[in-house]
Amino acid sequence: MYLLLDMELFSTLSQPVFQALIILIGIAGLGVSTYLHYQKKTNVEGMACPMDGSCEDVITSKYSKFLGLDVEVLGLLYYAVVIVSYSIYLLTAQTLPSWFVLGVIASSALAVLFSAYLTFIQGFTLKMWCTWCLVSASLCALIMILAIPASAVGIGALMAQYGLAISIIGVLVAAAGLGTALSYDFLFLNFLRDFEMLERQASVLDTLNNLTWAALGGVVLTSLGLYLAGHFHPGESLTLLTIIGIILINGSVYNLKVSQEIIGIKFSRNSEEPKSRQNRVYRKAAFVMASISIVSWIALFILKTVEIIAPPSYFLTTYAALLVVASLSGLAIEKIYDLRAKDSIPNWSPLH
Repeated sequence: MYLLLDMELFSTLSQPVFQALIILIGIAGLGVSTYLHYQKKTNVEGMACPMDGSCEDVITSKYSKFLGLDVEVLGLLYYAVVIVSYSIYLLTAQTLPSWFVLGVIASSALAVLFSAYLTFIQGFTLKMWCTWCLVSASLCALIMILAIPASAVGIGALMAQYGLAISIIGVLVAAAGLGTALSYDFLFLNFLRDFEMLERQASVLDTLNNLTWAALGGVVLTSLGLYLAGHFHPGESLTLLTIIGIILINGSVYNLKVSQEIIGIKFSRNSEEPKSRQNRVYRKAAFVMASISIVSWIALFILKTVEIIAPPSYFLTTYAALLVVASLSGLAIEKIYDLRAKDSIPNWSPLH
């Protein structure tokens, strides 16, 4: 009895402590984001970068912007909201409302996912590290972890309370992901009408790719929330995890290599040149990956909106078969473009 009361008292007393820790971490994150933004805008040489990192190269790369916004500015906004919000509740000694806790956990989880995406870019695409960026990613993770004991609401009960809203948001972000994937494929084929990809066209495709990543982040967060709320059975979870994994791998390969070479994609009459042969490999990869993306987002949207009666194994088998068909279709479309560029298709053919 006394132990139970002591635990309840500790839980009550510890909440302000965790809230204060979150504020301090937010202040540290705000300082890091401010420093990075200042260094980027003033172009000061000799930027301090602990652990022998390459901070300047990373924060000035093309990946330092997301949907046209500097990533450190997004960090500034996030940390500022966390500091102000928790300061209000700490100073007024009010109990944190459940919607506020959900918002903090969701935004922190999104910040962690975004930080993981940027860390992936540093390690595999840029092959260089920004120490301050890694510090900021760690601070986001700490805020997300501390947000749970800083509230009086259990994580499972919290997700169950807002299960319907999370489900609706999940459908919306899945629809957004499908929309961006369709837009990407349409513009990709449209841009190649002249059998060459220009730099400004590749930039548009990169923006759509960023939107797709944002939608995938929303799908992961909402799916995790519904899982914690107990809305998924094991078979459905495995199916969803498989599709998300395919989208993640497909997008990762795109970011690792194809996005770097997409500007050079063009159709040459002399396909025997070494450069032309290498170029065709990237062309084929781009067509196949675009097809896989469409099929995967359609499957994900169906899974989010329709109650699947068939066993998960049937759904996954059908999905795998469609991936094979989509990949072959992508290769076929690439071949048609190649033949059209070489004037190898007769004028009477509808494929001309």
